[in-house]
Amino acid sequence: MRAKKFPVFAQDREKNARSRLNKTQPLPFYDGMQKKLFILAVCFVTAILPCIGKPKVWIISDMTDKTLPGGNKEGTINDPDDISAMAGYLLMANEFETLGIVVGSTHRKEHATTPNQAQWANTYFGQAYAKDLPGLKTLGDYPARIPFIQSSIKESAERFNPNREYDSLKPYPSIAALFQALEKEDGTVNVLCWGSLTEPAILVNHCLNHGRDDLLKKTRFIAHWTNSSLHQGTPEHPEHVANCREDAKACAYLKAMAKVGLVDYRECGAIGQHGIVSGAPKGKAYYDQFHTSALGTIFVEGKFVFNGVDHSDSATYWTLLGDWGVKLDDITSTGTNDPETERANEAKFKARSHDIHNELLRRSNAAGIAHSPALHD
Repeated sequence: MRAKKFPVFAQDREKNARSRLNKTQPLPFYDGMQKKLFILAVCFVTAILPCIGKPKVWIISDMTDKTLPGGNKEGTINDPDDISAMAGYLLMANEFETLGIVVGSTHRKEHATTPNQAQWANTYFGQAYAKDLPGLKTLGDYPARIPFIQSSIKESAERFNPNREYDSLKPYPSIAALFQALEKEDGTVNVLCWGSLTEPAILVNHCLNHGRDDLLKKTRFIAHWTNSSLHQGTPEHPEHVANCREDAKACAYLKAMAKVGLVDYRECGAIGQHGIVSGAPKGKAYYDQFHTSALGTIFVEGKFVFNGVDHSDSATYWTLLGDWGVKLDDITSTGTNDPETERANEAKFKARSHDIHNELLRRSNAAGIAHSPALHD
């Protein structure tokens, strides 16, 4: 039997069972045994600490190969800002447990016949990451590789239909892969949305229609600029922004589900663009320093405009980290984005933007050391 599509009654359904402590007398352990148990406990905690605290991440991006000619102002099919944001993410990859990265989640009709974008990304980013990995490992525990998946809607340019019940995910392998990851993982999975919301909306619809609210409870969507009263949008129509217009029905559907508490949807607004990017160091001399590493070079060359790098989607993962100006608690889980909150978060990121870029530069320099010519003289 299918669940209702809009089960608003479920808003407060999650109830936590509380166990009562047994007030029995402690066992008569000897001091020596207590010390041994304490040491064992410390060793156990020390062993598992490296596995605790890394946010689990799934990224859905409209990023595609910027060498494919298109009609936008950059001469590409899709905005290449996600390329810079992805290079930054890979430089920070030891901070996350990356479950999957979907590319080509876009509605551009030109992509009906373009090459497989997962193959492009696995080569373009994969080779750069492999080259930089020895140097990056001096900074921490980086994964050996990070694979990319091509979006299920890249060739069809399909948009979400809120009147449809998405019974099967067979036509959507990239969405099915996220569904399977949610089934496998115990903790929260953070889905970073860097473009169209079609895939997240289909996932939510499928889960609700199959009674898999348990999966939605451990899903957190963190979206870049799908709402803003301050930039592109207006106070009357904050949804009139590029990423929401890509699939307006998917955008509205997810916001409606978040409003009644069925999904956790954190709307960053434009704080990446007008906080991190606007507050960044300016000038070619600063960014030329990134060319010492392969990922640093991609970061700079992905989208370099107005004397700086546009990697505005990175606000999603800097917010998730929580130590760089804006944290998750600064953004409501209901999909809303009031102008006062957005303005405050924009200022927080702007104040820390130099720190963010210097951290990326520090990692780029470390990555580049391993293949520096000076080391092989």
